[in-house]
Amino acid sequence: MRYIIFLLVLIFSFSAYSSEILKYELESTIREINNENDAKVGIFIKSLSEEGLAFMHNHRDPFIPASNQKLITTVSAIANLSPDFKYKTTLATDGIVKNGALYGNLYLIGGGDPSLTVQDLEDMVKKLKEYGINRVEGNLIGDNSYFSEEGIGQGWPEDDLNYCFTARFSGLSVNENCLKVTVNIKNGKVYASMDPLNNYYQIVNNIKFSKKSRNVSLKVEGNKLILEGKVSSKRNLSLEFSIPVNHPSMFTLSVLSKILDENGIKVSGKTYLRKATSNKYLVIHQSKPLRELIKKANKDSNNFYAEQIFRTIGKEVYGEGSANASARAIIDTLRKMDIATENIRIYDGSGLSRYNATTPEALVKVLEYIYKTPYFHDFFESLAISGVDGTLKHRLNDQFLKGRIIAKTGYIKKVKNLSGYVKASNGEVFVFSILVNDLKTTEIANKLQEKICSILAQYPHMVGIGNLNTHNKN
Repeated sequence: MRYIIFLLVLIFSFSAYSSEILKYELESTIREINNENDAKVGIFIKSLSEEGLAFMHNHRDPFIPASNQKLITTVSAIANLSPDFKYKTTLATDGIVKNGALYGNLYLIGGGDPSLTVQDLEDMVKKLKEYGINRVEGNLIGDNSYFSEEGIGQGWPEDDLNYCFTARFSGLSVNENCLKVTVNIKNGKVYASMDPLNNYYQIVNNIKFSKKSRNVSLKVEGNKLILEGKVSSKRNLSLEFSIPVNHPSMFTLSVLSKILDENGIKVSGKTYLRKATSNKYLVIHQSKPLRELIKKANKDSNNFYAEQIFRTIGKEVYGEGSANASARAIIDTLRKMDIATENIRIYDGSGLSRYNATTPEALVKVLEYIYKTPYFHDFFESLAISGVDGTLKHRLNDQFLKGRIIAKTGYIKKVKNLSGYVKASNGEVFVFSILVNDLKTTEIANKLQEKICSILAQYPHMVGIGNLNTHNKN
């Protein structure tokens, strides 16, 4: 009995000593790297197995999360929708099929699917052909009402709105609402094409040939894609532009119109948007389950996927696919996780908005919550692995860190964050959040995050034990 008591006291003493070492190492790291307070730093670290082993620094202060917001979005989606949730996109009608014709309107009903591709639409049209439909005696109508809004989020960076990483969200989307324009200039001629093919945009070629060359640019004016610049007639050139489409649901409908036409299905009427009035489904396309889709949001930090998933939460919980409804549903979810929400503001699902705010403590508690559920494997598989894949493929990849950090990165101007899990050398698993705002240079955040992750990965064999002994003697 005395031996057992002695052993317990020894274990407790070692644990307390290790915790003191860890605290000293982390405090020293913050002082060393952020010695002139060049950035606002918030940190929360917690062992998932060793009770009381934790470190906190400004852990309840509000920070701009950047793409760490996706952790809150995807965990909330799993909690409210389940990992098995699938999006549905439907072709429906209010008419009848007779003698190779559909007499009535053909509806494309969106379900908010972030993964819908041109190939998916082509497969749906092929199934229409199997019904023997060769023409539509009616209109082609798109229904984007699954979400109550379409466009961009509040607080998104205006300078970046012409890039596909800020693609518009919509209840009816295709190819992540991004259009590729390829321009080939050869033998004094300009060849331009769009992918996907559509009837929505028109390419206007204003490229001039001259002795002096000037960069070729693409300007968007409504439905016109205007190519401008000067090129030598003796020069061959190949360029590719990617742009976010400005009206996703109409664009998606125009892509379907093109596919119908290419498959010999003629539509006699007009093409426009309206809420579907029919429940007579012809073809239903289902996405991959949510557990697969969140990999794009987290591992690849895909903003479009995150925004679609975000609004789906509001739609499925409150029947309204809007930012307000989704934010309300997520705040309710966080409160059920016993997370303080007074310093949390939610304006979008991707973290593009600078109006978002969260705390290191909230992120750690979200990660701790999902760790204790049966769905953890699905979530864990969605995160980037240091030195291996996703947004961490080229980060934290030295011998101590490669494969040990499973986390979500986050970056917008003056913000660089990292939150996730660390597998320590002794098998310990730490959950952590390192939020760095008001940066003058990203170097501070990179150094701080790498050093802290290195300390955790080598726990309890940390390099500063000697320093701590000396420090304690003084």
